Amino acid sequence: MSAATPLGPLELIRTGPAGAIAAFDAPVDDAVVAGHYPGFPVLPGVFLIEAADRTVRQWARNTAASRGEDDGEVELVAMDRCRFHRPVFPGDRVHTDVGVVDSAVGLLFKAAVATNRGKVADIRLRYRAKQEKEGENS
Repeated sequence: MSAATPLGPLELIRTGPAGAIAAFDAPVDDAVVAGHYPGFPVLPGVFLIEAADRTVRQWARNTAASRGEDDGEVELVAMDRCRFHRPVFPGDRVHTDVGVVDSAVGLLFKAAVATNRGKVADIRLRYRAKQEKEGENS
């Protein structure tokens, strides 16, 4: 997590072989939210993508651990789709529901992001297992 993100920790609600659900509260008094549209504070959409990404990474670590594997690190290869439906306001409870769509060629995830007012974004993210770069850890 970078220092620039206003997102705090995500609460992992459920995880299983097919995906995971996490939740967080949109920050109420963060300067990033207040300044995104002056006079109309909303959570920038990039943080919804970050929340989906963090949920996928948590799913990958938990899945590896349940299999007795040490690793479970994945790296984002591409964002194939992102569509925002409505704004997320300060204080909204946001749920990210990510599901594995296809694992034949890498890992393709479909993320549905929602608040209590309904769906706020649909995102498709593609990952691959993280591989150590030559020279790392030597």
